[in-house]
Amino acid sequence: MIDVKTAVLTAVKYVQEFQDYLPGTDIRLEETEYAEPGFWLITLSFSDNIPFAPSRNYKEFRIDASSGEVLSMKVRSLATA
Repeated sequence: MIDVKTAVLTAVKYVQEFQDYLPGTDIRLEETEYAEPGFWLITLSFSDNIPFAPSRNYKEFRIDASSGEVLSMKVRSLATA
């Protein structure tokens, strides 16, 4: 089983492979969670690079804890109060 550090590095590497197709830079770790039945949920964010309107995109990665394979990447919306 992979640990949380390996899951985070896997998610970052996955984003970096698509960096040319994704707007933004400045990848940040936002959240980690171990979810049953054996998945890491890793949320990363990156900046939009839009002048005068800084914002961040959030992506949630589901990573198989046994194999370390990225199973999905979804847009992660933040709840507003």
